[in-house]
Amino acid sequence: MSADSNNLDDLRAEIDTIDDSLHDLIMRRAEVVSRVKEAKQDARGGIFRPGREAQVLRRLVDRHRGDVPKPVIIRIWRELISAFVSMQGEFKIAVWDAEDPAYWDIARDHFGSQTPLTRHATTRSVLQAVADGSATAGVLPLPQIDEADPWWPLLGNESNGRQVRVCARLPFASEGNGRGGRSEALLVADITPVETGDDRSFMIIECAEPISRSRLTGSLSSAGLTPTALVTLPKSGAMMGRELFLIEIDGFAATDDSRVAQFVEDNEDFSMARIVGGYAVPLSNGG
Repeated sequence: MSADSNNLDDLRAEIDTIDDSLHDLIMRRAEVVSRVKEAKQDARGGIFRPGREAQVLRRLVDRHRGDVPKPVIIRIWRELISAFVSMQGEFKIAVWDAEDPAYWDIARDHFGSQTPLTRHATTRSVLQAVADGSATAGVLPLPQIDEADPWWPLLGNESNGRQVRVCARLPFASEGNGRGGRSEALLVADITPVETGDDRSFMIIECAEPISRSRLTGSLSSAGLTPTALVTLPKSGAMMGRELFLIEIDGFAATDDSRVAQFVEDNEDFSMARIVGGYAVPLSNGG
């Protein structure tokens, strides 16, 4: 046997040893997750924490070195994260899959090969599944201007003690092998948002009278709620001259953010404003 063959055998043996070490660490992590499950049960904590997951992935991407592409690292950890979440309790994802298979692909890429996904023909069906607890979270299309039947006005409404809010924006990293062109989605769940260090938040505002976008964005900015995107409820959905807006704002805003209450108090034109979730800003394409 040549020296090169001996060298290859040694290298393959080293790879086997590394594989065993990786496997040992995965099993060790699973043991720690079991302890986390017990701690969460004692503290009545939820099993699904998308903000924490975003922080884990950001940290790994930041420390990553070498020739393995960052999206591969993210994909490996996404599979592990979802598997470990499933270890802690029932974990199912409702997916809007009426018109575009891209949303199913986004959900599968993000939540891994073993997380149960259910197809839903309407966005309201996804929201209902999350609201009644038959799904842990739901994948929905990004709100669009002038869409015929927007789903976002239902955000933040309480049903059976649950409040469905935005909790993530997908994909978090690269697009993977999704079909069709680039698509993005919002993830909704009965989860209280947490700050991750790089966030966007959503709020719904109701105006008693029609208002210009420039005036609305100016009033928000003056209150320290800098808007980055705005969607209006179509005129057909408005009631008695009132207008409803979904505003994406820069930074993190808690559900009881004092800026929101002050905004309504200082602006008589606005009859209601509520925070309806937010998301950790996704990594740039490719990590």
